[in-house]
Order: sequence, then structure tokens, then C-alpha cells
Amino acid sequence: MRKTTKERLAKADKKMLNIVRDHLDYHMIRVRKWLPYNGRRTSRDVVYEAFIDHGQVNIPVPTDRYSFYVCMHEIGHIVKGERNFAYMQEYVAEQYAIAKCMKHGYLTKEIEDSAKRYVFEHMVQDCVVRVLPIDSFSKAALKWTGRTEEQLRRRSLQLAKRLYK
Repeated sequence: MRKTTKERLAKADKKMLNIVRDHLDYHMIRVRKWLPYNGRRTSRDVVYEAFIDHGQVNIPVPTDRYSFYVCMHEIGHIVKGERNFAYMQEYVAEQYAIAKCMKHGYLTKEIEDSAKRYVFEHMVQDCVVRVLPIDSFSKAALKWTGRTEEQLRRRSLQLAKRLYK
């Protein structure tokens, strides 16, 4: 049986929920949907997202450090408003989320490593699907991921071979 929003919010970490609500209120962001969060194994039909033009988000109920980070990531999309290239949108949202997690004592190495992988995979997708030249990527963003241009080149070739057989 599907749970109501009220039932989902009842399971929230109250301190985290208050912080998330403070950020939402401060930036005048509305929650379209409080979605379920079942650890990192959330089903594929649950999509957390930001609607920049409307100032709205679909976010998980914050129940642990990772779900709090996801909330901050989606809020970061709206606060930062980055619209150039997918990797750059994700990079600035990750920087925002990591800063907020650090500020509130919720940052873990696992979260930071996950964020770096996420941005790098968006770089690969921008390289292959949007055909961005490797030398056009932000050096700071690439360095932050801990990868090199050569690693981006190799990973992009692997993806291209799979997609365009």
C-alpha cells in the first residue's frame, strides 16, 4: 500500500527535515512531491528532480545523511540555476549540496565520492551524446572529480562503442 506524504514525513529525521524546510523557505522553493527514500536502493521509478523554471523540487524525505544530501542537491539546482551542459549543472548542484552537508555535519567520504562519480559520468555523457570536445570541459570540475582528460577520453570511447555499435 502506498504511503501518504504525511506518513512519509512522520519517518523523517526531524533535525534534517527542519534544515531542508529552512532552505526551501529561504529560497522560496516549493516541494511538488515528498518522495519515498528506501536507502540507496530506491526503485528506478522514483526520480528526484528540480524544476528550475518553476522553483519546485521532487525530493526524498530526509531520513539519513544521503537523503539529506539528495535534498540539498536538488535545491542546489534551483539556487544556482546553472543551465550550461549537464555536467556543469550537476557539478554546481553537487558543490552546493556538499557545502550544506559539511556545514551541518552530514558530509561523508561516501557522499563526496558518489558526487564525484556522478559528475564524471555526466562529463562522459556530454562528451559522447552532446559531442563536447574534451578540452572544453572545466579544468576545475574535472580536477575535482579526481579524473584526467585521458580518463575522460577512454571512458567516453567505451560509452560511444556501446551506444553506437
